[in-house]
Amino acid sequence: MKLQNLGQMMPSQLGFSTLAETVLALALLYQLRAVERLLGSWRFAAFVVAAGMVGQALAVAVGMVLRLESVAMGPYVLVFACVYQFYVLVPTVLQTRVLGVVDVGDKWTVYATAAALVAPRLAATGVLAMAGVAASMVYDANVAGLKQWRLPRWAKAIATNARNVGTSRVPADEPVVSAEQVELISAMFPDMDREHIRSMLRMVGNDSNRAVAMLLDSAT
Repeated sequence: MKLQNLGQMMPSQLGFSTLAETVLALALLYQLRAVERLLGSWRFAAFVVAAGMVGQALAVAVGMVLRLESVAMGPYVLVFACVYQFYVLVPTVLQTRVLGVVDVGDKWTVYATAAALVAPRLAATGVLAMAGVAASMVYDANVAGLKQWRLPRWAKAIATNARNVGTSRVPADEPVVSAEQVELISAMFPDMDREHIRSMLRMVGNDSNRAVAMLLDSAT
């Protein structure tokens, strides 16, 4: 990658270049919303910043080593960082046998959409996608304490105020998770983070039985 192209790389990652890519990315991000619920909004925000910075650095390094002239436009790094977290965090609940030969889990639509997003221009998108996956793996391995890092308090205050203004007239539609539910499930999974349990309960509509089943599946 030429040095004059490095300065163009960051702004080029803010938006996709075609309508088809934008539609596929939006469909993929909608399916990946479970990642934010499981991590929690504040931890997810820290993950996006950390994985984005690490992923962009990896993409630039690989681009320079391979002497790439350019890369695809679009936030592929962040999207595929979230795809990896989806793979790690969200357990497979249902298995379907296709043609009596292959067992396909209920997460296959996420991977199919991700493949459809990068396949048309694999040479231009592959480096960014793999950089996103690698950055997410670095985060998951807690290199340099990335999992414990959080955005500054002032950033949280600004985000909280903005959210309160935007939702002041909109009733909350998320189920209320009681402390008793969290403590009960926490007793069954003493090593599990309570915020993770709370997020899992929200994701399954406050159904404790289903949350326990999914946590058991993810622990195996």
